Amino acid sequence: MNTIVDPIQAFRLELRTAARRRIATRRRRGVALLVALAAGALVSGLSLAGTGWLTGEPAPEPVVRDFEAYTPQLGFHPEPGKAVLVAEDGPVKLYATTNREGTYCYVTDTPWKHPEVHDGGTCIPPELPTGPISAGIVALSRDAAQETYVVGGRVAAPAARSIRFSTPTGDSIEQPIGTSGFYVAAFTTTAMCANWEPTLTALNAEGEEVARTTIRLESQTSPHTCLFEGLPVARSRF
Repeated sequence: MNTIVDPIQAFRLELRTAARRRIATRRRRGVALLVALAAGALVSGLSLAGTGWLTGEPAPEPVVRDFEAYTPQLGFHPEPGKAVLVAEDGPVKLYATTNREGTYCYVTDTPWKHPEVHDGGTCIPPELPTGPISAGIVALSRDAAQETYVVGGRVAAPAARSIRFSTPTGDSIEQPIGTSGFYVAAFTTTAMCANWEPTLTALNAEGEEVARTTIRLESQTSPHTCLFEGLPVARSRF
């Protein structure tokens, strides 16, 4: 049987375990910095103030517990009781909540995520650049033959109703936008460790373009190693 792993989830857990040890102030600051970089999984994340902008169906208790597991030493204070479902693609769901720092945090629920594992999610630093569209690989699984990517993000254009982009193999993906401008899209590919810099296009109800941006999501740094843009973690191609 092939083992499916989520290296993004494993990396987050590694960071949070290091933070909880509290070995030294310098170490904690270093971990916080790594998490700030890890939040670059939503490249060009949008920093939003206020409490009334985030809408959606209330998150189930396991997701609330996930946000409750966030380590405050990492620099953010999610508000678990305000977590809502903001986007979905079949069994893959994206949940978000506000935090006391004025941005948002997200959790991705996937079929391969172990229900007893609570990594606390990822929070978006306010210093990240703003833009009309944010995007990042928010979850990933792999087996011997293929990988399943989950791309998520947010569109700032109020008229946007769907998002379109190309996979590493050039296939076109178009996914409806959920609540509060968020979207999530899952797809399977055999193009493992690609130099992937898709152009994302937001469309209105008539199919007309209302926003566009190009974001590097993955890059190959050697024949056997690739990196997620904004994430200080490498994974083996084989």
